[in-house]
Amino acid sequence: MTSTGETTRGRTGRRLAARQLAAAGAMILVLAGCTPAGGPAETPGTSTSPTVPATTDAAPGSDAASSPTSSSPSAAATSTNTERVSVVVTGDVLLHPPLWKQARADGTAADPDFRSLLAGLAPYLDDADLAVCSLETPVGDADGPYSGYPSFVVPPQILPALKATGYDACTTATNHAVDGGTPGLLRTLDGLDKAGLRHTGTYRSAAEAARPLILEAGGVRVGLVTGTYGLNGLRADTGWRVDLIDTGHMIAQAKKARKAGADVVLAGFHAGQEYSQRPTADQRSTAHTLAESGAFDFVYSHHTHSVLPLEKHDGVWIAYGLGNSVSAHATDLAVNREGVSLKLDFIRSGASWKTAPPRWAADIMAQDPVRWCALPATTPCTTADGDAASLKRTRTTLNALGAEKDGARPWHPGDR
Repeated sequence: MTSTGETTRGRTGRRLAARQLAAAGAMILVLAGCTPAGGPAETPGTSTSPTVPATTDAAPGSDAASSPTSSSPSAAATSTNTERVSVVVTGDVLLHPPLWKQARADGTAADPDFRSLLAGLAPYLDDADLAVCSLETPVGDADGPYSGYPSFVVPPQILPALKATGYDACTTATNHAVDGGTPGLLRTLDGLDKAGLRHTGTYRSAAEAARPLILEAGGVRVGLVTGTYGLNGLRADTGWRVDLIDTGHMIAQAKKARKAGADVVLAGFHAGQEYSQRPTADQRSTAHTLAESGAFDFVYSHHTHSVLPLEKHDGVWIAYGLGNSVSAHATDLAVNREGVSLKLDFIRSGASWKTAPPRWAADIMAQDPVRWCALPATTPCTTADGDAASLKRTRTTLNALGAEKDGARPWHPGDR
């Protein structure tokens, strides 16, 4: 089963400590009947006594799903001073063989080092309360064997490296989810658990599949619902093993997450036309249906291995494609070396939550050595001209449906 006890991570704890000091100061001022010089104090981000229980994978019908702390809006939203939670979502983690080669060069054949490859991403993940990856492929045993396209089974050392880089959770509902059969799928879930990464999208049991994943940071609960368009012609051994795209089911899972206490709910689905720069009609239909349901605060998509536009639809932000975080496609195209990391701030306003316009950071895979590389870069990731062309293409694509007009903007760690 998925792990259930993590409430805050290291970086969140550091932020919360600062916010708690601010909260304590603000309380003293309130009790004294005064405000700081220059005007009212900013409302603190979180209280010093969170009321949300640590266990967040509430089963339907359980006490957690029916208690007062699980109502919508949740008690966390109404009984503490928590006002904001930030979430980062990134492109696919797609381990082609050249990435294993680089990791072995950075480490050893027996102990490949994926942390060096991912190191540039760490400040972006550290800039949020929660960070979620898309794990495209199943993992193998520590000593292999491994395989690449079209049927992936990849080194399991990627999982602790993802955790060390700053991820809290990964979605696993992708077209490659059963490339390693049921044993590969189960091995991947075990590896995620061992690494301390929460997960949703593939499951060990029907009961596990029925429970929506709820992540927690600073007393705020974030639900995550997933689905993939298919499994590359393969079949899971049972219908509940992998979440397939079914908007009715996804909406029902989102409502279940709300009932279990989620303040904010995200939908991340795996679909689209590879290497395109525009969403397909099916992608837009799926995203629009989810957005219009009122069940989701943000909708995003993977699979195309290329960056696609952002769109605000029916008051809900949609990201149609985040490209790749790490990859090394044999089909060598500029767009499949590119990705984008999105930071979403969800802000409590009274009893409801609002989504601030997304902030984005472009990236590209650098070569020799292979590295995740942020754009723009002081030292070129590729070449000065290549980096400039990539950044321009990413910005143009992201804003093709009016995102900049609606407030989306570039992001650098530490921005406020």
